[in-house]
Amino acid sequence: MRRLPAVVALLGVVALLALRPASAFGHAALLLSDPAPNAYLQKPPAQISLTFSEPLDDRASKIRLLDSTGAGVAVGKLTFSRNSLSMTVELPRLSPGVYNVLWANLSSTDGHALQGSYPFTVLNPDGSVPQGVNQVSGLGPGNDPPPVAEGVAVRALSLLGLAVVAAGTLLVLLWGNAGAAARPGLERTIYFGAVILGIATVMNLASIRDAYAGVPLSDVVFHTSSGGYWLTRVGAVMLAAVGATFVRDAPRRASWGLLAVLGVYLWAYTATSHAAAGTGSAWARGIDFAHALSAILWIGAVLGAAVSARLLWRNAKYHQLMPRFSTLASLLVFILLATGIFSSFIEVDTPSKLLDTRYGITLLVKLALIVPLLAMGFYNARWGGKRLARLDPGEPRRFIAVATIEVALGLAVFLTAAFLTQTTVTKAIVIQREAKAFDQTTPAQDLDVSLHVDPNRTGLNTFRVGLTASNGAKVDAQRVRVTFRYSDDQTVGPSTLTLQQSGPGSYAGQGPYLPLEGNWRVEVEIRRENVDDVVTFFAVRPAGQQVNTLNRGGAWDDPSPNLGWNEFGGLALLVIGFGFALFRGPIGSAGRRGRLVANSGSTLGFGLGVLLLFGVHSHAPTVVVPANPIFPDANSVATGRFLYANNCAACHGKNGVPPSGLDLSPYPLDLTVHVPLHSDGVLYNFIAHGVKGSAMQGWLDSGQLTQEQIWHLVNFLRTLTPQNK
Repeated sequence: MRRLPAVVALLGVVALLALRPASAFGHAALLLSDPAPNAYLQKPPAQISLTFSEPLDDRASKIRLLDSTGAGVAVGKLTFSRNSLSMTVELPRLSPGVYNVLWANLSSTDGHALQGSYPFTVLNPDGSVPQGVNQVSGLGPGNDPPPVAEGVAVRALSLLGLAVVAAGTLLVLLWGNAGAAARPGLERTIYFGAVILGIATVMNLASIRDAYAGVPLSDVVFHTSSGGYWLTRVGAVMLAAVGATFVRDAPRRASWGLLAVLGVYLWAYTATSHAAAGTGSAWARGIDFAHALSAILWIGAVLGAAVSARLLWRNAKYHQLMPRFSTLASLLVFILLATGIFSSFIEVDTPSKLLDTRYGITLLVKLALIVPLLAMGFYNARWGGKRLARLDPGEPRRFIAVATIEVALGLAVFLTAAFLTQTTVTKAIVIQREAKAFDQTTPAQDLDVSLHVDPNRTGLNTFRVGLTASNGAKVDAQRVRVTFRYSDDQTVGPSTLTLQQSGPGSYAGQGPYLPLEGNWRVEVEIRRENVDDVVTFFAVRPAGQQVNTLNRGGAWDDPSPNLGWNEFGGLALLVIGFGFALFRGPIGSAGRRGRLVANSGSTLGFGLGVLLLFGVHSHAPTVVVPANPIFPDANSVATGRFLYANNCAACHGKNGVPPSGLDLSPYPLDLTVHVPLHSDGVLYNFIAHGVKGSAMQGWLDSGQLTQEQIWHLVNFLRTLTPQNK
């Protein structure tokens, strides 16, 4: 009993650390940037503003700007939004040319670091692309980097240590006095698990220290969330070591205490997982905790059974252990699979990303390993455990061999899980839409005219026109001019490009003449000497930039990016109902009340789940892009200018350029740059219904502006050009 004060003191320390307020996140992936990657700007931007999926630590996050030769460009002071999701730097007046944004960040809680880069181009005053080639190589978004080896090792060792501690603890609880002879060995197992956890915790401090290079160690440990969670894990390791000393004297109380310590350590573990970040983090983190706990207890129980069988051999009452063991393992496997399914719905937004991202591929590897693991578990539950309970010939050697394979597969799953924790989740990764070059030939009078657009993506493209006579001969022209008209919005004015001859009957040019995603009517005009002009048309649809749709919301909002509350809740109820039906026997063994609970749980789960999934309308309304009904005459523009000055200028600036120093995340966009990129109908929807995840409210939805007033605003926004500044 002399050790009791030490245990109480350690419990107090852990409790204080556990209650320390903090929020935790994974990788802070880039969601929004202004200027956008690969943008071609008619005027130089006034600032660089980057918005990320998670809060940043301002001590280790930065933005740099390089020109096309790799030389640094001086920028202003780096500022952060109040919620630390955005960082911004002011820019000097940039001359035409190619520039490269280099950013690096550090999650404000767990110390996960990311870095990335992208180019943008400031066009010449006449709209042409400036001369020169970008000499900066290795540019990339940086949102899907390879996992850091140290981080993977820390997570894998932590899971292993927790499973080893659970191995000794669970067998004491499951077997009771019948397994008393194995307690010394189980006690040593718990000590061994605590040692593994200690090694992982020390390694974790080294990786945290590297992430906060230049910050005093005391500040890292006591003034960052990463340090706070590390201290929590230190306390849990010490408690595990002390608790093991009570296993012989007070086996049940010590074992329950050790399970609580295991939960505290795992809580600090999941606090720095992907589940703790983003919308619905309370739900996601609970699911992640249950998923990890069930895996640890399952593999721990199998390991503990194998260790006990190795210690006692044929001198034990296995028939008292195996029924409880099989029931517990079955329950843990059910929880593991159910929570794994929901975790996938939360972290994976698009099925295609399972093959396009590291997270997706690693998740598929994990699923592939779980299949044989489940097969081994099924064998032990169906036959292996019963053979051991009867002490059939060859037992317990056969059981130990199969259990060893099961534990080995479980450790492989732990390793893939460690990789997942160090990899950016798919919903935070922007996948570039595939672009297919446009190549089409059409007859026009006496010519066959071909148009080739490469890569056929919004932004910069190369345009080539080929002229061929009916006999196949190449035809030269005095002038080949291409006119681009946006079919989806007639208010977007046309632009023209005169091509230069690049060979016999071949003409080429380059420029950002397809700035919007949608349908374009490309008109090719051919002028030849002493022949009537030839005009032909092509319908071109360029691939647009992929937009990240990561939702923002509170900790108790819907955590799934693709499932509404009805679908998410309906699936959860179906799983619960299936669980009650599956374990009806064990629950019913408690008597009449147990059978009533099992029957009621399965009936209500299935009934309410089906009702939510199929009986409640949950489809989001189709977004309609309206046409502008108001002609942009002087009166409309003047009305829009008045409305803009009184409602919009505070955030977007009097001429469309947002003022510096606003505490908004994401930072308002430069309207003189972004208005030309959208149709009138899209601009109307932005103003009328707001922009989700930003401070932009819905002016029509809130009743502050009418539909007619918003259309006047749209007409005024079309007048915001660089010359207005």
